[in-house]
Amino acid sequence: MKRTPLKLNKKGQEYMGAELSRQTLSPLYSNELSPGIRTREGLLGNHGDRISMLPDDVLVLILSSLSLKEATATSILSSRWKNLWNLTPKLDLDLDWTAILNKRRNYDMNNMNNLSCEYVRWVDRLLTTLPKSSTTNLVRFRVLFELTSFFTVYIDDWVSYAVSRKVEHLELILDACLPREYYSFPYKKGNFPENLRWLKKLSLHCVNVSGETVEFLLRKCRLLEQLSLSQCGKGLSSLEIVRTSPVFKCLEISQCYSLNSVVVRESKVVCIKYAGVGEPRCRFKLVDVPLFSQLWIQAEAYTRLSYIINITDIINMFDDVLPQLHMLKIYTKSKISLYDNLHKMMPNLKELVVVVGSDYGDKYSLVPIIRWFSVAPCLQRFVLEAPHQEKIKEEKKVSRAPKVFSIDCLLNGSDLEVWDINRRNEVQRAYSHIKEVKFVGYRGVYNHIQMISLLAHQGSALEKIIVDTRSFELHENMPWDRISRNQNEDEIIARKRAKSELKHVTSGINVSIL
Repeated sequence: MKRTPLKLNKKGQEYMGAELSRQTLSPLYSNELSPGIRTREGLLGNHGDRISMLPDDVLVLILSSLSLKEATATSILSSRWKNLWNLTPKLDLDLDWTAILNKRRNYDMNNMNNLSCEYVRWVDRLLTTLPKSSTTNLVRFRVLFELTSFFTVYIDDWVSYAVSRKVEHLELILDACLPREYYSFPYKKGNFPENLRWLKKLSLHCVNVSGETVEFLLRKCRLLEQLSLSQCGKGLSSLEIVRTSPVFKCLEISQCYSLNSVVVRESKVVCIKYAGVGEPRCRFKLVDVPLFSQLWIQAEAYTRLSYIINITDIINMFDDVLPQLHMLKIYTKSKISLYDNLHKMMPNLKELVVVVGSDYGDKYSLVPIIRWFSVAPCLQRFVLEAPHQEKIKEEKKVSRAPKVFSIDCLLNGSDLEVWDINRRNEVQRAYSHIKEVKFVGYRGVYNHIQMISLLAHQGSALEKIIVDTRSFELHENMPWDRISRNQNEDEIIARKRAKSELKHVTSGINVSIL
């Protein structure tokens, strides 16, 4: 297929040249180093250029641990470093277009289309500087931008380049708005390059791919360990995964609205991750999956709206294999209530992880989660993750002490959830097996301290509590991915609060504050 010249959408503008708009892309991809390492002396100190004396393999290994922006920036250090970044085995082509649009203060469609053209030009130019073949495999090739089927010829070329270098992790996160504009995955039955056999991880988001193509790829790519499908268009209506290779361990399905049936049979799969959507609800059938032991789900909390799939509905979709689970991870964006019940016993469940949404305010009780302990009599580890909730504001008066909640209020609060938990014998018994509790994203607000207080007071076997104040957020389109946030000031305040507040409720328990 012939490439279509890329025009800017603004009237009167000319075709874009090979050079990128430096003004547009400089926020993320300029060749500027941080102040401390802008020169060789800044990087190496006063002891000479010892790093440059290392073998190429070692230097490339160092560069592979950096982002693409950081790796390319090293090219200005000296002639020795100029082309080393070309040899890095990872290409993460992630351009934060939201930051650029924020800088331009303009979100109109023309601006976004122009930016897509510039991104395509940038990737094309970048790939022309890289070796067409290499003695080492391309470990990771990741495209993350809002691209539609209009750019099919270009994206096909990029994927072909990655496959020619025996790519191991291929990720196409394209963020197109409308399903009819989705890019279509190029490889299927009748078009399968030999080098694709090296693939170990495949992630497709806003990419058209059919169930038949997925099944074909699983048969051919015998090294594939993980498959991730997200918003994959109308072509993916059913999926049958049978007799996968022994190394295939993880299947991820997120917001595939047309998918109504998934069958996994005679497979060594260990983990399934499923982000539920509304009607029609997908039906899962798992047969002869002896190693299946981890289930991750994302769903809304209970609602009276029948078209919203909730936690209980999704858990029930896996009813036949729940007794096999060793680890269950639940993501929810909305307030958990007493109507969000787990009914099926999970006698082998050792770890329960719950991730609440970033809008889960400090007034929303976390206590209903404790009721889920009753279906897991052997539960040993409980993890609660709370993506950045409310920004902590440091007290203006240094002498003012942080608010301390009374133990009676925390353990016997007036809310219905606490009363219900305290009266249920089966829940009280479930506490007795938990040995470790971890709280990620702790901010010292009421629902955080109340949850830890209840667990510390009732957990007779509890040995350790880990409080992690480091902030993070979840990727909007790939819910299983965590993005670290740089909020050192908030984290320092949270650590101070944790030390002050938890000493009143965790006596005799080993508490680690990160």
